[in-house]
Amino acid sequence: MKSMTGFGRAASALPDGTEVNVVVRGVNHRFLDVALKLRDEYAALEPAIRKAVAAVTSRGHVDVLVRTTRPAGAGVKIDMDAAERYAKDWREDSSKRGLPGELTARDLLSLPGVLRAEESADGDSSTEASLLDLVEKALLEFDQTRAREGAALSLTFEEILKRIETGVARLDAERVGVSERVQSSLRERIAKLAAGVAVDEARLAQEVALLADRADITEEIDRLKTHLAELRRLLAAAGPIGRRLDHLAQEIHREVNTSGSKVRETGATRVVLDLKADLETFKEQVQNVE
Repeated sequence: MKSMTGFGRAASALPDGTEVNVVVRGVNHRFLDVALKLRDEYAALEPAIRKAVAAVTSRGHVDVLVRTTRPAGAGVKIDMDAAERYAKDWREDSSKRGLPGELTARDLLSLPGVLRAEESADGDSSTEASLLDLVEKALLEFDQTRAREGAALSLTFEEILKRIETGVARLDAERVGVSERVQSSLRERIAKLAAGVAVDEARLAQEVALLADRADITEEIDRLKTHLAELRRLLAAAGPIGRRLDHLAQEIHREVNTSGSKVRETGATRVVLDLKADLETFKEQVQNVE
């Protein structure tokens, strides 16, 4: 079991001297949603990075931030032709407007296109490979933190599941004799309300049997036990199980609700309320499972 929450980081220098810091963060999400921040000069790596993320996780919102810092003066070229064109156009226009006729070096260097990043002749494949390797290292640490979070979640689920299993056992015990108690209670009430009035015993027996059947939660208890067994199997399984856990928790909640609507006795109602509280806690934790 792995959590969707994780963090990873890797930092190093590329062959061209560029300092790179890669940060990967993940939080819960219904699907895999990758938000990638990457400089335009490395845009060709985006498909490979997204593929690397998908190889590590199948669900969650994952932020991948790649920060790069070039060494001073490295890989920068001054376009003198562009600078000369700027200077010439300025001299011609400034004389008509009565403005200073010359631009300073700082002015020229700040203009678009005068300073340009140099591109290597071979497409800098070694630099791109090194950067992708750093991303994969950060993803490895990210995956390891997810596994640690998942181990902690597993312990939490074990505690909650024990309480739910105990609750179902208590509810099973509470249902014993419910039909008989319903029959007895109904007969007493009818006897008081219809004192001195002839009662059709056959019709009374039919109504009592109908109400007793409605209060029977044997099928719900059997399904709850089956769901809990499946829940334990899933928690011990490998791979992404978050969606299946969520669906199974909803099914268990539905059976508990049905049981609560059928059995109105105080003891059973108390057990149902405890089960609902534990199931809500379980479902909250499931939202973090991949």
